[in-house]
Amino acid sequence: MNLTVDIGNTQFKICIFDNDKLIYHLYLKKFTRDTVEQLTKEYNIDYVIFSDTRNVNKKEFLRLFPVKLQIIELTNQMPLPVKIDYQTPETLGKDRIAGAVYAADKFPGVNCMLIDIGTAITIDYIDAEGAFKGGIISPGPETRYKALHDYTGKLPLLEPVDNVNFIGNSTTSAIQSGVQNGILYEINGYISRFIKENNNTKIIITGGYAFLFEKKIKYPIFVNSFVVPQGLNKILMYNIKREIK
Repeated sequence: MNLTVDIGNTQFKICIFDNDKLIYHLYLKKFTRDTVEQLTKEYNIDYVIFSDTRNVNKKEFLRLFPVKLQIIELTNQMPLPVKIDYQTPETLGKDRIAGAVYAADKFPGVNCMLIDIGTAITIDYIDAEGAFKGGIISPGPETRYKALHDYTGKLPLLEPVDNVNFIGNSTTSAIQSGVQNGILYEINGYISRFIKENNNTKIIITGGYAFLFEKKIKYPIFVNSFVVPQGLNKILMYNIKREIK
C-alpha cells in the first residue's frame, strides 16, 4: 500500500492507497510519530511519497517514519508521466505538479483546466498531450478576508460562509459579497476565456474551499477533493514501475 502526505499551508493531508484505490484519508494540523505508528500498524504500507509546500524541516519529518519504508519526496527533478512546459519549473508548486499528473491521467487526450481553491487559488492548464502549460495564482477566500482586516483600520476579520448576498446591506455582508462573489466572477471569467480558446475542455475543481463555489459555477465541472493525493499516488507508482524495469 502507498501513503501520500500533502504538506499544505495549513494542514497535512494524509491518504492511503491500495494501488489506485483510495482507502483512507485524514487531515491534521500536526503530523506526529504517533500518527505514523497508528497508520503503519493498521495498514501494510510499503511506499511513502510526500509533497511539501510549507518548507518543513525534512530531517525531523523523515525521522517520524520507520527505516524500512521507502520514502520519496516529490521534487522538480523527479521523473514524471507529464511534461512540465513552464519557464521556471524550480518554482512550480508541488501540489500543482501533482494536480497536472492527475488531470492528464484522468482525462487523456483532453484539454484540462484545473482550479484548486484553497489558501491560494491556482488555475492551471494541462493540454490534450498531457503537458503542463502554466496557469494563474491569486489569493483564496481566507487570504482575502485576512488582507482586508490586516490592511485597513476598521474592517472586521471574517471567515468564508456558504451563502452571500449579491449586494451587501451591512459592512459584514458587503465584505462577504466582495470576497466570495469576486472569486466566483473571477473563476467564471477565466473559464469563459479558456473554453473559447481550447476545444474539448474538461474543468476540474478541487481544494478546501471548492464547496463554496462548485454549485455556483455556470459551466459543467468535474469535482474531486482528492486531486493532489491521487496525483501524488500516480507519480509514486510511475517511479516504482521505472525502478522495476
